[in-house]
Formats: sequence, structure tokens, C-alpha cells
Amino acid sequence: MSVRPNILFLLPDQLRPDFLGCYGAGFLKTPAIDALAAQGTRWQTAISPSPICVPARASMLTGQHAHSTGIMHNLCWLRPDRHLMGIRTWPEILATEGYRTSAIGKMHFYPWDLSEGFQHRVIAEDKRHIYVRDDYHHALAAEGFAKLHGKEMAGYDDTKGACANPLPDHLQPDRWVAHRAADHIRNLQGDQPFAMMVGFPGPHCPYDPPADALGRVDPATMPTPLPRTAESETHMAAHVAAYKRDWADIDYATLTEDQVRAIRHHYAVSVERLDEDVALLIETLRETDRLNNTIVVFASDHGDYLGDFGLMGKGFFHEPSIRVPLIVSDFRAPEARVETAPASLLDLFPSFLNWAGAASVPQAQGRCLSDLDADRHIVGATSGGFMLRTSRWKLVRYGNGTEALFDLVIDPGEQANVIDANPMVRVQLDAALTKSLLKGFATSNADKNVPEAKSPPDGRFHDPFWQRPYPASSVRP
Repeated sequence: MSVRPNILFLLPDQLRPDFLGCYGAGFLKTPAIDALAAQGTRWQTAISPSPICVPARASMLTGQHAHSTGIMHNLCWLRPDRHLMGIRTWPEILATEGYRTSAIGKMHFYPWDLSEGFQHRVIAEDKRHIYVRDDYHHALAAEGFAKLHGKEMAGYDDTKGACANPLPDHLQPDRWVAHRAADHIRNLQGDQPFAMMVGFPGPHCPYDPPADALGRVDPATMPTPLPRTAESETHMAAHVAAYKRDWADIDYATLTEDQVRAIRHHYAVSVERLDEDVALLIETLRETDRLNNTIVVFASDHGDYLGDFGLMGKGFFHEPSIRVPLIVSDFRAPEARVETAPASLLDLFPSFLNWAGAASVPQAQGRCLSDLDADRHIVGATSGGFMLRTSRWKLVRYGNGTEALFDLVIDPGEQANVIDANPMVRVQLDAALTKSLLKGFATSNADKNVPEAKSPPDGRFHDPFWQRPYPASSVRP
């Protein structure tokens, strides 16, 4: 085997950490994921700074804040001329270092079949993009099936998203992705190190495990949701409007206790099945004699409210939306450890480069996971608002005019907005937030820079018909 480690990056979609055994969930069983935590490092607090699918993934891919990439919502993507700006993705960088790079499953690129540096792709876009004719579409069609909207599944309307997927087990989205990833591992030849990202479409809504799996978790054991607050109610109108659109076609203006319990039950069952898919991949690494030289990373792009605050999905900056699991198991030297210093998804980019032996690059705005501190500020941005989070405080500001400050030590459930009672904390966090936002916006607009405007007298800038180079680099060497 190569001295350099293989990297297996497992990324379920919309997975909150408190639905995993190793994060304290006693109502379901996740032995494979728990085993990763038992022989690696588990971050107690890992944050998705931009808790929306596409912004989070663009940030992980480039190592940059959403307010630097400009990807602030789900209907945009990285600019196609980013190479001219000096921006490379982590798979591109690792490929130049001699890694074989692959992406299996959901990536959420636009176009959906874009490579973004991955040399090999097998594509299964998310369960809401049912018209994408990807590899999963063709696999279904070959057996006489098709992707389904949630409304075509039993229970979807009555329980507002909790339904039963009628597809055969081997064609269930996450399971199909897991088997394609296992096939790819088995087909690898030689000692060339690999960097492989596996994007599971679940447990993202619709919450659609197969009906015969529902008995494996007791719905009565589901944890109760956090109560609504005056602050969370200010987001309700936008939340309801988003889910009424065709992609979901659900009215979340009301949500009963029974519906929340059913949603959480289906979600928990999906997580248990995901754990089996993780077990398959770990066992495949072991069978192919690759496990002992592999670093396995397990994370998610954002969390899921699952009825907390009366909300579903993600998008705002409450803890159920921004908190994600983060586990790194280096099978070259297994060691159980719990890290309390907060991590950001932006930290994955420099960590991938570091593990591969690649030089750091100036575009990276996160830190290596081996170099975190408890006092860091984590800044978040989406098209809806901004956040600054420390180990104790969280300041949020939204475009709807809502402003809030939460003391996460005293009030981890974010039930009390204490912004008026803590003016000095507000000022300090606001200054740090403003500094980060200004730096990020400068980076996102660096393509328009004209450094030649400061040319010496003999520079070509002063000549007639001089043409401005575009785009300018967004990073400085």
C-alpha cells in the first residue's frame, strides 16, 4: 500500500448528530457509525456555517465561506471560470498530488454531471430532483422503475413528509449509492491512493424508508421537539412558503405532535439503514485490504429541525439546523477521542490537503482539524441572513429584520433572545461578524480588481486601448 493514506469522505444529506448513538441517541442503533467514533475523533460541536445544501457543499469543495464563493442559496453554483481566479477544489488538488479521485452519489453540482475535479463519478442526485436523468435514473429504468415524488408514496400527505418508499431494497436511494461505492472500491487496482466522496441522498426529506423497516424503531421513544419561540415565529411565513412549492408540496402552517413523531420515527429508521450502508463500506475496505491505510471522515452538510421550533428542514441558524456530526477515524493509528473545540465544515478542505501531503493554498478559509481552538468565531451566511457563533454566544441577523442573541451555555435550546440584556456582547460579536463579512465580500468580488491602475509610469495601463484582464485572481500567493 502507498504510504499516503486513502481518504473516504462519507456525507449523508441533512443528518443531525443527536440521531446517532455516539452523540447520545438511545432510541435507535447506529453501531457502524458508533464504531468509527470509538476508534477515532468525534467533534462534540461541528457547525455548518451555511445550512443549505448547495452553499454548504460549495464551501466544503472550495474551503471558502458562502459570502466568499457567492453561493448563498440553492439556485446558484460556482463560476465556471474559477480556475482563472485561482480557485481549485480539493479533489482537483489531490488529483495533482497523485490521488485517484471519485464521487459516488449526490453532489448537488450545477450542471448535475459536472466533474469539479473528480475523475470518476456515479451520480444519484437528491430525492427531490426526480427528473434528473442520472445514473440512478437509468438503474431504476433498467428494472422498470422510476424516481418518485413524495406525494406518490403512501403516507406523505397525512404525515407531511413521512412516507414509505415502495422500491425494492437494492434500489432504495442510499442503499443503491452504498453498493455503487462498494463496487468502486472493489474495482480499484494498484497502490495509487484514492480520495473518494460518497454522497448519500438521505436522510433528507421525503422521510421515506421502506415500510417493512418501520418496525425496527419504536415511535414512542422519539425525543420531543423544542418549543416555538417569538424569534422562530418570525421565520414561519418564509418557511411555509418554501415547502408549498412543487418540490415538496407540503403545507407546514400546522404541524401536530403526531405528525412530528411520525416524521422523527421515519427519519430515525432511515438513519439506522444508513448505518448499515456505512458498515458495508467499512467492510469492503477491510475485505480489499485497504482499511488500515484509510482515513474515514463522516459528516453532513447541515442538520434538520424535525419539528424543533415548529420548523422542518434547515436554512436558519438554530442549532438543529447548523449542527452536524463530524467523526474522523484514521485506521493507520486508531485512537478514541472527543474534541470539544468547535469545528466548521470549512475545516475539511485544509484537512484533506494536509492528510494528502499537499501544500496549503491561500483560498482556504478554514483551519486544519488538528489545529482548532475553543475560542474561535464561526461565521455563517446565507441569502437569508448572517450568524456569528462562539462556544457560548450566537448572534444572528436576518433579512426579515429579526436580530437575536442566544447564550448557548445557559440556554442551549435557544428559547430566550437576550440581545437587549447584553449590549456589550452584541457590540463585540457584531464587530467580528462585520469584519468577516467585509473580508468575504471582498474575496467574492476580487474578479473585478484592477491592480494595473497602480502601474508605474511606463506601464501599459496608461496606453490607449489597454484591455483589462478579466477575471482577476481572487487569491494572493
